[in-house]
Amino acid sequence: MNRPPAPERPAPAAPRRRAPVMPQRTAPPPRAPEPVEDHAPPPRSFDRRALRAAGRDRRRALAAELRPRARRRRRIVPLAVAGVLALLIGLPLVLAFAPVFTVRSVEVPGASAAVARQVQAALAGERGTPLADVADDRVAAALQAVPAVQSFTVVRRPPSTLEVRVVLRTAVAQQRVGTQWQQRDAAGVVMSSTDAQDPALPVVSIGEVRPARSYAAAVSALEAVQQRGLLVSDVVAAGPDDVLMTLPGGRRVRWGGPEDGAEKAEALQAALVRAGRDVDEIDVSSPGVVLTR
Repeated sequence: MNRPPAPERPAPAAPRRRAPVMPQRTAPPPRAPEPVEDHAPPPRSFDRRALRAAGRDRRRALAAELRPRARRRRRIVPLAVAGVLALLIGLPLVLAFAPVFTVRSVEVPGASAAVARQVQAALAGERGTPLADVADDRVAAALQAVPAVQSFTVVRRPPSTLEVRVVLRTAVAQQRVGTQWQQRDAAGVVMSSTDAQDPALPVVSIGEVRPARSYAAAVSALEAVQQRGLLVSDVVAAGPDDVLMTLPGGRRVRWGGPEDGAEKAEALQAALVRAGRDVDEIDVSSPGVVLTR
């Protein structure tokens, strides 16, 4: 009996060859993020008392650190202020009393040459005195020898100039005293004395009754008439209420007292317009009733 042939075995498969493994470049691991401070509000269970205490401690530490600086600043500021004040006050005083700041020249601006020489001669004793030490009362005492000076102002100009600005008196009348003619201002101060009469000044004669008030009444009458443009040759004041003026040409004006000077001058000017040549005297002692003789 014939056996069936054995089945043929399949030929073994050829082994599979693996592809070569290529080296791969791996990326570095990611960098961990930096920790971020968490400013989130503390949880409700956080101790707020401890937080306030920490804040107080921090403020105290800061104050303790700044306190020495504040003390140094409080000491430095007064010292600096005192130094500046000492410099501002002391330096001018030192310079003012230094030998270089002494009076070497006296200037009298605005005055005539004659008055300037008189003022310089009166203040000759101040030469060599420190500018700051020149007192006004000493200058006033020295200028009493210069009757033409009515008032003055002292200006100290470093380094060595004493400037005296003067206001001069104005002669308003002249008076015969003995053989001299004295030129006087409105206050009666004698400004100068000469042997010759000054034709530009009216002559004033004063009586023995209250001479100071009589002179003031005569000057008041002169000023009121001169403001109207009228000229006066002489004035006789027998008393304060008895002033008699003489105009150029010889016409007399009975003035009376010093009151109502402007009204009297106006009445006199109007009377001179109306007066005839035969009028020798005009009485304006009562300006409301003008009399002519």
